[in-house]
Amino acid sequence: MQLKETRRDIKSIDLLPLINVVFLLILFVLIAGRPSTNHPAGLEVARSTVETAHQGAALSVWLKQDDRFYLSESKPVTLTELAQLVDEKGLAAQGLPLELIADRRAHAKPLMAFRRAMARAGIGEIRLKTEFAAPSEAGGG
Repeated sequence: MQLKETRRDIKSIDLLPLINVVFLLILFVLIAGRPSTNHPAGLEVARSTVETAHQGAALSVWLKQDDRFYLSESKPVTLTELAQLVDEKGLAAQGLPLELIADRRAHAKPLMAFRRAMARAGIGEIRLKTEFAAPSEAGGG
């Protein structure tokens, strides 16, 4: 009895087109994707002439044009509520900073009241988030 010799051809899968598609998708996401910020709509942040790297903070508070503080878009919070939140989260005990995003049209009085209230709550560092403006832009020109 004679057996037929069967020869199997090993077929390779060409992965190069798949790699190209994945690479193009990654490039698309990197270019088209816009990093999101937690700025509420209509908030114009102050400008600074010194560019610094963004460092996240434990809590982000917004001071809007109406001179009220917000943790979200909808409901304003009082300084007492903010101090209680800082105490509940233990931010002062951990030595974590707060981030303040203030509208440039807001007044200084609530800003100073915020600083005093957070100092009483034990917060040692408040970071004011600003928009970088080149020195020529900052001069009003």
